Amino acid sequence: MELIGSGLNKHFKTEDFPAFKARFPWVGGDLQTLRNSLVGAPRTLEPDARLHTPIDVGAVSVAANYAKPDKSPVKNLVLVHGLGGAEDSSYMVSATRFFLNKGFHVFRMNYRGVGPSAVHSSAPYSAGLTNDLRAVIAHVSNENTEAPVVIMGFSLGGQLALRMLGEGNVPSCVKSAVTVSAPLNLASAQRKLERPRNKLYSRYVVGNMRRDLKGLMHPKVLVDPAKLKRIWDFDEHVIAPVFGFAGAVDYYEKVSCYSVLDRIQVPTLAIHAYDDPWIPVADYKKA
Repeated sequence: MELIGSGLNKHFKTEDFPAFKARFPWVGGDLQTLRNSLVGAPRTLEPDARLHTPIDVGAVSVAANYAKPDKSPVKNLVLVHGLGGAEDSSYMVSATRFFLNKGFHVFRMNYRGVGPSAVHSSAPYSAGLTNDLRAVIAHVSNENTEAPVVIMGFSLGGQLALRMLGEGNVPSCVKSAVTVSAPLNLASAQRKLERPRNKLYSRYVVGNMRRDLKGLMHPKVLVDPAKLKRIWDFDEHVIAPVFGFAGAVDYYEKVSCYSVLDRIQVPTLAIHAYDDPWIPVADYKKA
């Protein structure tokens, strides 16, 4: 595991932390990746309230869970899910329960057209919709103006958070951020995920994308998403045309967060595992 602190002028190395020890029987990157699916998701967590944050195509839905008043000081935590996920993904629910016990108010953001957001906005979403995240953060801050905001993004949600932080125009309420296995370079992540040894993972992700895009009707999408078989196909024939990119290559190049990492001013912790089967660790070493 390598942890990189950005905005602090300090880089934490592996030797600065206790050695990671796998918990039996979850030995190796593949079993650790599949653990939640094999064990089963935690119980669902109903929100105490729901925010509907206006964006340019409607609104996105945010599930809000509030810590008990005896937990102080209160902080706001915005959780951002990964590709094919939603507020009820196992890691989102587990993280919410954990941080509620630490005294955080936790807000689980759903991308446009995903889960509860589908009622108020249409798919698809992309890895570059940083204004959606800014809108959610502003809405959360308005709910509790005295409390700072921390962002925690998983996988594609981490890419979205890093991209927003590097672009600038970060809401002043954001005091820190954490990302977990964020793809720093979308092109290299797509190539690794679609290697033959990752066929099971790729099939799972494609299945989730088909679900999210079921029944999609858009004048710029000239193919049936249900017939697409690769992540590249979705990015080339759906995401790129909808959001004005020349194709998947252009989309990856212009949206990937690696080009703006050195501009991040907010203290940020990027966590990634060396043996992760999806996201190339080489991009972290390069960064």
